[in-house]
Amino acid sequence: MNIKTFHKNMRVFFLLISLLPLLSGCDFISYITGGSDATDEDDKHPMVPLSLAVAPHIAWMPWYLANEEEIFHQYATEYKIQFEFVSDNYQETIDQFLSEEVHAVAISNIDAIAQLIKRELEVDVILITNKSAGNDAILLPSEADTSVHSLRGKTFALVKNSVSHYLFDRYLIRHQLPFDDINILDTAQVDIPEMFTDKKIYGVVTNNPNLYKLINENSAKILFDSRQVPKEIFDMIIVRRETLLDYPDFAQVLLASWFSVMERLQGNKRGPTLDALANLASLSHQQYEAQLATTPLNDTSTKALAAIRDRRIRKSMRHIRYFIERHKLSDDELFTNGISYPGRTPAIVHFNGQHLQHFVTPETLLSLDD
Repeated sequence: MNIKTFHKNMRVFFLLISLLPLLSGCDFISYITGGSDATDEDDKHPMVPLSLAVAPHIAWMPWYLANEEEIFHQYATEYKIQFEFVSDNYQETIDQFLSEEVHAVAISNIDAIAQLIKRELEVDVILITNKSAGNDAILLPSEADTSVHSLRGKTFALVKNSVSHYLFDRYLIRHQLPFDDINILDTAQVDIPEMFTDKKIYGVVTNNPNLYKLINENSAKILFDSRQVPKEIFDMIIVRRETLLDYPDFAQVLLASWFSVMERLQGNKRGPTLDALANLASLSHQQYEAQLATTPLNDTSTKALAAIRDRRIRKSMRHIRYFIERHKLSDDELFTNGISYPGRTPAIVHFNGQHLQHFVTPETLLSLDD
């Protein structure tokens, strides 16, 4: 290159440098880089308002921590979702889901099947959060006779057509007690402690925190609990299928938030995290941890995916089916076609492991399929 050409090239170079501040304020840079205006993109993809309703139960307090510490907000912003966390008493959260006021809800498998199938409301189970391993129990006063024959003609207080009712039915069937030999008083969970002290009531069926309180403050004794019907009672997050098809990232926000809190329950973060959960539940660390032990969490994506694929769910459905039929909560044909599992055509209630697979390594997926 001769000296004349060199000076010419340098003049062009410095001219371009001097123009860059002007060009950066227009669309030229976006054009040459293939980019686009961020504001325009945001206008094209507005934040979508989606909601999750959760009752303040022991195993569900991680959802409250995710809300308290804005973990939901973190992932919702990433996926351009306007997230709303709704807290209410248990049946209210279900009613809000049924009336389409919220898009997802934390619910037990018994209640989901009993209340959704008869309405033919199509939902996907995207996460089994925990199982009941002693969290639900039949309680008697310390002085009560626990022999099977002594229960005939007695009255038990429980919430009808609920997990408590299901557990009570399983006890009667296992001990071959005719249903008509026992009287049931339909009672709200909040009133169970009071009913336990009523002399007309022989026993109650309840879960935590009532269970912990009655055992520790009223010397109640356990006649039968959910450890004796393993993996039959568990809790889930369900999402309206229509919502999930339109906004699949909603599932990612919920799952990412759950596993973020679960990660904090590992190692040296466990203690402070349990303190935070206990505080949200208005319990001491000791009280909360004792109750949490009765409802083990699926605290890794591998456990969660294995739970949703577990074939024992299908076996337990014969017990649930009998409960649904006996109490006329759904007709037989509707129940038979109402539940589907991973890899099958979705029915009314579909166990869907697809969204969980994003959180599990390919190697783990292969081992789960073996």
